[in-house]
Amino acid sequence: MRRSAIAASLLLATSIPALAGSLDALRDSLDHLPATLMFEDRGDLAYFIDIRAVLALSPGEGEAQPYMRLMHGAQIPALESLQYSAPAEWEAKAGTTLDQVRYFTGYGRPPEVYSFWGLADEAAATEMIVALEGLGFESAAAGVVGNGEPLRMDPAKRNPADPWRTGIGAAQFAAAKGSNIVQTGTPQTAMLAAAQQPGLSENAIIETALAGLDQSVGDNTVVQALVISPLFGMAGIDHGALLSGSPDIEATKKRIEEQMAALDKGIPPYLGGIAADVQGEQPGVDIALTYPDCGSAEDAVGKIAARWADMAGDTAQGNVSTTTVEGVDGLCAATFSVTINSDGVDQNPAYRALIEPMFRGQAGVLQIGAS
Repeated sequence: MRRSAIAASLLLATSIPALAGSLDALRDSLDHLPATLMFEDRGDLAYFIDIRAVLALSPGEGEAQPYMRLMHGAQIPALESLQYSAPAEWEAKAGTTLDQVRYFTGYGRPPEVYSFWGLADEAAATEMIVALEGLGFESAAAGVVGNGEPLRMDPAKRNPADPWRTGIGAAQFAAAKGSNIVQTGTPQTAMLAAAQQPGLSENAIIETALAGLDQSVGDNTVVQALVISPLFGMAGIDHGALLSGSPDIEATKKRIEEQMAALDKGIPPYLGGIAADVQGEQPGVDIALTYPDCGSAEDAVGKIAARWADMAGDTAQGNVSTTTVEGVDGLCAATFSVTINSDGVDQNPAYRALIEPMFRGQAGVLQIGAS
């Protein structure tokens, strides 16, 4: 109930535009993330949340609870605190107002996690740093301000409404990068993330995936998205399916064989891509995977559609469309879209069907396989 009331009050207290289609916010967010993310040893490279789109999903008090829709594996303190705070309470500690925030992005694993505040423009980012200094932040490195000692647990300073304290009360550090504010746990990582370097959107793999999404999303709105590497399609054995209290060796052997057979089935290997939770008149999912050529991409879209029908579950089925889109450097995007019949906006069963297997370590629709 508290989150529902907070979502409604946020809409009343801020000027949040209605849902509008475009990849502008997603593309801008990827401009600010480092291209070196493509070399990280994980399948879920970066998470994007369009906070304006999320809030626009909830038209009034007691109706939708849009934060329930979000699925991400990144630590984004600003987003987490926003879910449990009244707007005035959050803004008093944030250093900016909610109407200046377009999106949040996050990546990394503890203790080295990064989150980015996507603001309205560069002036808003500059003003936010000044505002944080007014809240007690001090210079911690060149271009970096912070509110304490790095990585030090301080339970006395824990505050769910404070986007600049972690769950253990540790300090946070901020640096401006264009229209973004970088937030990390140490001055060194903040300075590194804010440094001028090629952006993730400049990577040919991601640029091609964006070209695919641009065609498939159309006038719909990207609520949240996940940038993936090929490791997303290389899930391990589902350990939970193998655990049993029974001493039946044959039954255990059968479960292992079934798991191995499942891992051998999948779609052609891809170079990376983007999976998006989209909202139009109905919710849906758009996926753009980058392949070396359009022949491989054409083969992939048919197999993605078949696996979706077999694996995604009844609530995630809907109107499906597929296509291929030529990208840069001879690359090609395989795009898959599904729009489901659902009146609710606080859940997207299609996006959940795509992302949830990853959190469980299970093979999913985008599993890479030989058959």
